[in-house]
Amino acid sequence: MPMKRKISLLLVSVLLLSALCALSGCAATPKVEDLYDRVVYLIEESSEINTVIYGPGLPLYERETEYCELNRVYFGFMQKDQYEYVRAESKFQSVDEIKARAEKVYSSGFLNDVVYKTLFEGYAIEDGAGGAAYGLARYQELSGRFCTSVNEDETGRDENILYTNMRVYDYSTMEILSLGREDACKVKMDSWTDDAPDAVESIEISLIFERGQWYLDSFAGA
Repeated sequence: MPMKRKISLLLVSVLLLSALCALSGCAATPKVEDLYDRVVYLIEESSEINTVIYGPGLPLYERETEYCELNRVYFGFMQKDQYEYVRAESKFQSVDEIKARAEKVYSSGFLNDVVYKTLFEGYAIEDGAGGAAYGLARYQELSGRFCTSVNEDETGRDENILYTNMRVYDYSTMEILSLGREDACKVKMDSWTDDAPDAVESIEISLIFERGQWYLDSFAGA
């Protein structure tokens, strides 16, 4: 085959491969060394806000005290599964302060589509059989005071608390998994909860590139 024809075929192959990559979203997978420090920062920085989102939450004034009873009467919090005041020594004293901390580590899409709706708006879920489950927003600013809901089930357990033991990660096992996009990937690491250090499992966390930096795109505390 003439050399010129070989070169032409090679160029056509390269162009076709480039076109296929463009159509299918081919992209170079970020390297561990490029993301390692950022992932460590995001995980460590998220640990405190994770407890606010799905963990024990913020400290509130002790229930069944005269102080709480007077506030219930004054503000109309007379029914079960309503609100109590967040204590004055809490690190977070407003919805905006929680958002500012969460937005340091989590993506805007994950926060707006998943976290903020249950955290600040409440939810209603239909079960497909004509029934529905309802949940109050976990945090609200009511009558100038910062409050947290107490959604107790029939056993007295607070339904806001999904996780009582947060996750620990072994960063030395970090791997990067490609999603075929330049602005998204997954990080895979060995992990365990702080109450079960021997129950090691491999966990994947989604990352997305936005606002000029990488952010967590899935919950990292469960």
